[in-house]
Amino acid sequence: MMQRIEGFLGKSVDGKKSRIPALQDLAQSITGLILACFMICHMIFTGTILFGTDAFESVVKFAEPGGIYQVTNFVALVILIIFMVHAFTAMRKFPANYAAYRAFKAHKIRMRHCDTTLWWFQFITGFLLFFFASAHILTIVFGEKITPDLSIGRFSQLHIFYLLLLIVTVLHASIGTYRLIMKWVSIDGTRAEAHARRKLIKTINFIVWGVFFLLSVIADVVWLSLG
Repeated sequence: MMQRIEGFLGKSVDGKKSRIPALQDLAQSITGLILACFMICHMIFTGTILFGTDAFESVVKFAEPGGIYQVTNFVALVILIIFMVHAFTAMRKFPANYAAYRAFKAHKIRMRHCDTTLWWFQFITGFLLFFFASAHILTIVFGEKITPDLSIGRFSQLHIFYLLLLIVTVLHASIGTYRLIMKWVSIDGTRAEAHARRKLIKTINFIVWGVFFLLSVIADVVWLSLG
């Protein structure tokens, strides 16, 4: 209870500034980075279908040494825990009530600031992912051994869900990695130089995620064609 009060006030009981908000922010950043890296690996993994079902199955065998498919279940459980930690540490920045939501919306409209708008998209996609991504990860945690036939069947039945999940996830992750760089990487130079570097980082970041998104869409089409 005391930690909750300190986290809300930003100060400890003896009047000193509490470290809890900073620790929560650090936890949010670290878990977000881990999830973004995992998402890239996941897109590469599912994208191996572009080279055929044998290539996909080879990756599965590599990830599950000795045919122990529970390795995948365990990894999915770890990712689910990291996902929940990330979600709950991020929720503290969401509008707490309708009045706060209206205040932020008015601020966003008046400012017309790109990064503020990006944060709004991250908020919306994060809210959607809390439900959609959780459902997807739980199917892996409690699922059976992954095979090409199983994956083909899932894509055939849930292709619209997977496409929407891909769009929302890439949007959230791409904005998140950009904000992580802006938050933790120092950009030196004059105001003009800093602005130019910031713009370059933003462009490179979204191009990289755009390429992975395009490859994933192509892979999804291949999965559907096999169904």
